Amino acid sequence: MNETIGIDQSIAATLASQGFFVVPGFLDESELQRLREACQPISDQYGVRQVLQNYPSIHQAVNWNKLHAMLHAVEMIDAQPVRSIFFNKNADHNWLVSWHQDMTICVKQKTELAGFSKWTYKKDVHYVEPPAAVLEAMLTCRLALDDASAENAALKVIAGSHQSGKLDERQIVDIGQTTRHETCVMRAGDILLMKPLLLHASDKARLTSQRRVLHLEFSASELPPPLRWAEADRQPVHVS
Repeated sequence: MNETIGIDQSIAATLASQGFFVVPGFLDESELQRLREACQPISDQYGVRQVLQNYPSIHQAVNWNKLHAMLHAVEMIDAQPVRSIFFNKNADHNWLVSWHQDMTICVKQKTELAGFSKWTYKKDVHYVEPPAAVLEAMLTCRLALDDASAENAALKVIAGSHQSGKLDERQIVDIGQTTRHETCVMRAGDILLMKPLLLHASDKARLTSQRRVLHLEFSASELPPPLRWAEADRQPVHVS
């Protein structure tokens, strides 16, 4: 655990009850700069999927020892990345995201199984909505490459909303309109841990500086055969 900064066992309890947690200063200055440099070739794009597979330099720039030590601390032992996205909200790409849950996963091939529905196929990847249990066993880690505040559209979340399981559109609208939200203010180098079923959203930025994020989704579970994670990296990772 000596790779982590300010990690303690209470984070797991907070994630269970609140559905999110911001770890300040997770990346040191050299790690942050290395990750920014690795992402530079795609920084003019607003959203790039499968970045770990398609951009090996980004994969190499992540401190996996530190990340997996943190996952171990929050009871995600043996978790591996199963989805990776680079986001950059800026003056040229400034969009609004309404309240929603992250309800889909990426798999290698389409196979009709009970509980797996709403299949789509985009850019050579199959997407499907799995049973709630699959999503509840996952964790999203969002590495901030830039400062994020309300002015440049930091993520908004509704604490505890993940405990209600999958919500339909009407429920999401009702909760979004009637429940207090929190803004996840972050400094560059911070990391946001978030449960996929947590209701979250983001406004259009009022201050259109860059807001770059490396979004990584993790799972310690295998999918029911023959389904397989599209981006699973099952290489062993040493954690000191």
